[in-house]
Amino acid sequence: MERISVTQAARNFSDLLNRVYYQGISVELERNNKVIARLVPARPAPSLRAEDLPAFLASLPKLGDDAEALARDIKAIDELFSEDKVWDDPQ
Repeated sequence: MERISVTQAARNFSDLLNRVYYQGISVELERNNKVIARLVPARPAPSLRAEDLPAFLASLPKLGDDAEALARDIKAIDELFSEDKVWDDPQ
């Protein structure tokens, strides 16, 4: 968590708020080397970071017998919406 002085926060308050909101960062505000407040986003932070994605995907249950059926369904959908298919104009 980033830590900045209350003076720095006051001088750049608008920019600080934008970083907290748009980047989702949390900031500790300090005075005399003591944390006196925290500025955190109002919305919940994403619970999954990009670097955690491979571990998350590996932890998902395997499809088992459903894998072949899923592959067939995906292939059928792909063929249905392929770019080579000519669609009739309803007008």
